Amino acid sequence: MDIKVKDFISRVESSDITKVVLGEIKIKEFKDLKKDFMEAALLEYEKTSLKRQVVQVTQPIMIEKEKVEMVLETGVINLPFSNINRVDNFLNIEETVPMVSNLITISPNLNISGLFIRSYSSVDNLQDDIKKISEDAFTDIMKIQENVGKTPS
Repeated sequence: MDIKVKDFISRVESSDITKVVLGEIKIKEFKDLKKDFMEAALLEYEKTSLKRQVVQVTQPIMIEKEKVEMVLETGVINLPFSNINRVDNFLNIEETVPMVSNLITISPNLNISGLFIRSYSSVDNLQDDIKKISEDAFTDIMKIQENVGKTPS
């Protein structure tokens, strides 16, 4: 799916997006996290993005005392919606570009910024990226676990 950069910016700024916040996943210990924990979020993201919409799907997670948000967003570059005012620093607003999938992991114990973003290919090729997105989300949780000093048993 292609979109004009200025149209994408306008839709995000005017909140003309589909936002879905899923129920919080609660896990007692890091070791109990299943590798497919992002399945519901990915299904919702896929269903909505196939309708050619600008999408944000948030999966809140509580592991032990660690609050984590995994956010799937459509984008035109590897920037979250919260940084929409910077998109035109990188792209010509008159340009038409493919919408991509972004995975944004938010946790104060992930890294110094508390946020990590990965971009994948065009939303049109989402099926090719689903496994990688799921693996990357799990890797981010394992990094948080490492940073809080919890080693897997």
